[in-house]
Amino acid sequence: MPAYAHTQTRPDGSPAPESEWEPLEDHLREVAEMAGDFAAAFGAKEWGYLAGLWHDLGKYSREFQDYLKAVTCEAHLEEKEAPGRVDHSTAGAQHADRSVKIVGRLLAYLIAGHHAGLPDGMSSDAGGSTLESRLKKRIPDWADAPSEFSAVPDMPKPPGFAFVSGHATSFFLRMLFSCLVDADFLCTERFMDKGRASRRPNNLPTIAAMEDCLQRHLAKFGKAETEVQKQRAGILNACLDSAERAPGLFSLTVPTGGGKTLSSLAFALKHARLHGMERVVYVIPFTSIIDQNAKVFRDALAELGDDVVLEHHSNLDPDSKHVTQTTRLASENWDARLIVTTNVQFFESLHAKETSRCRKLHRLAKSVIILDEAQTLPISYMQPCLKALEQLSTNYGSSVVLCTATQPAIVKRDDFKIGLSAPHEIIPDPPKLYAALKRVEVTNLGTVPDAELVPLLQTHSQALCIVSTRRHAAELFRALPKSADNVHLSALMCPEHRSEVITMIRQRVKDGLPCLVISTQLIEAGVDLDFPVVYRSLAGLDSIAQAAGRCNREGKLSGMGQTFVFKPERAIPAGYLRQSAQVAEQVMPGHADVLGLASVDHYFRMHYWQRSTEMDAKRIMECWPTHQPKKPEDLFLYMFNTCSEKFRFIESNYQSVIIPWGDRGEQLRDDIAAAFDPRDQWPLARRAQRFIVSIPESLFNANLGKSITTYHDRFHVLNSSVDYHPQMGLTLGNDQPYDPESLIPS
Repeated sequence: MPAYAHTQTRPDGSPAPESEWEPLEDHLREVAEMAGDFAAAFGAKEWGYLAGLWHDLGKYSREFQDYLKAVTCEAHLEEKEAPGRVDHSTAGAQHADRSVKIVGRLLAYLIAGHHAGLPDGMSSDAGGSTLESRLKKRIPDWADAPSEFSAVPDMPKPPGFAFVSGHATSFFLRMLFSCLVDADFLCTERFMDKGRASRRPNNLPTIAAMEDCLQRHLAKFGKAETEVQKQRAGILNACLDSAERAPGLFSLTVPTGGGKTLSSLAFALKHARLHGMERVVYVIPFTSIIDQNAKVFRDALAELGDDVVLEHHSNLDPDSKHVTQTTRLASENWDARLIVTTNVQFFESLHAKETSRCRKLHRLAKSVIILDEAQTLPISYMQPCLKALEQLSTNYGSSVVLCTATQPAIVKRDDFKIGLSAPHEIIPDPPKLYAALKRVEVTNLGTVPDAELVPLLQTHSQALCIVSTRRHAAELFRALPKSADNVHLSALMCPEHRSEVITMIRQRVKDGLPCLVISTQLIEAGVDLDFPVVYRSLAGLDSIAQAAGRCNREGKLSGMGQTFVFKPERAIPAGYLRQSAQVAEQVMPGHADVLGLASVDHYFRMHYWQRSTEMDAKRIMECWPTHQPKKPEDLFLYMFNTCSEKFRFIESNYQSVIIPWGDRGEQLRDDIAAAFDPRDQWPLARRAQRFIVSIPESLFNANLGKSITTYHDRFHVLNSSVDYHPQMGLTLGNDQPYDPESLIPS
């Protein structure tokens, strides 16, 4: 927060400038230039510059200068409120609105929200301050501002793409907002905390260096010998060939086990180098597999150092050697070449109002964005998600790759008008590739009661059985004989525990030891396991395909692997699980190859058609004008705060319970109990992510104060060892684990 008037020294102890306004003037110029440079990536340099130049005009008031005496560096950098806070954001917003017709009001959204977050134009159910009220607000006089900073220039012509619709304008404003708030924070940090600023990344590897490193890594695999290896080599070559195409929308349709993780990275790096793009963002739907993918990338790029891959997700282990001061700072604004993140982080940030979540968005311009397991986009948010991807790939110089084994039918057509333009398919002949990589036969067993299923499973030395609910997994596991060969896996176990179990499973399968695993669907996507036999309870075809991907994955069996689909005797839970299973049950009899491209396309078309009214269930698109406003009053129709409140991939009907699992979990519990200083609690919250099990609020409330102890009003810790079983996970004293409402993983 530069502009310390009435002082003889700067906060760092250096002499103050002769003019009391010089720091503020320097700050306005620096933020304007940096925000303009950021916005240049999508053709809006002048807009970014002007937002930066006007954002702190309110600091020229004497009231604000007096307030500065009560503010510490830390308070500003942590965006904390201080007593007697003086509004300095509204001045620039009012100046923009009054000085420039129409366009000025758009800039006012950014300036008014550069600390508190993007506001709604007018009042709504989401509450909070609105732009309308801010523009009418009485504020301190800021007449001391030099004309250099308040003068109204000839407004630059806006990028044409930004004003074709209300949604396009809202997206443009959020990207500009990202440029402004990131520049403001970075420039303030340089002035207030030079040590922190010096720890930010300052020598990122070039895209070309990363590409060379990856190619050397791929060369280590040697000549392809097996049929699977030959097909993977063909996939890699197709990715490298397609990388030469112009930026835009791509699809990479590869069967599970086809090696698309490294092949897609090879595409991204070559594509970025050829087209002057800045970074690669790998978006993964499941936190349960993100560590695995990040490790694959780190191993491939090991020559460039441990922090070449930036992970940004809630399940990141803060004690990992890959988490450094530099990577923590880089995660704030994605100042990295390769970012691995989640659907939740990616899509919620694209619809957020908060400065902390929006800072990174401008980094998405001129980036390669790989959407792994693209079929997992939740239907209730489908339309706003597709609109965001369309904006990035069409207007912001980015390439979006829909990467999956089961390509969702999200291309625009008569019965799916919200779809994307047809992407360029990277694989020249997907049906031929699927036939060549076919390693599994899928057999539909019909209804199979548990009493018949359990002895059927016991006929196999190694087998994986995946079911749709935690309750069913627990019941099947309990029905098996007690044996070290039998393993249970579900989200009733904390991530730290699950990781240990998955590592053990992988080793037993590799060593040829008996291993019968009963798991929920958390094991399906991306967990690198290879069983000769897989059983899957009836589910959507995309889930069945993922289950089959854990069967004969490396093609080492002399014949085909066997995947059996069965309908459980217990009714499938209502909602998404039941609907997707019912569609799969209708589609499967009509296709000889249950997992062929034709059946998968049929499945998604029918599934989306049946749920066509749910594609914007939260009414996110209503937050933006349906037309491009022509009158100033129409510009109050932008509802950024409301959008942010509505867009939540994971509903908050659950509470998180920390499990003191193992030595690290017990140490975490002890550290939490001792952490009375709030400054010590944020790192603990990060550490706790590896030890959390989410439970319904009703179950949480029933056990609060009994099996669950709350520390410091924020950490809920399991205090009873009898309520956490070393094989079953959290039980909370029940004979049977609870069965919370199933959610789409994200």
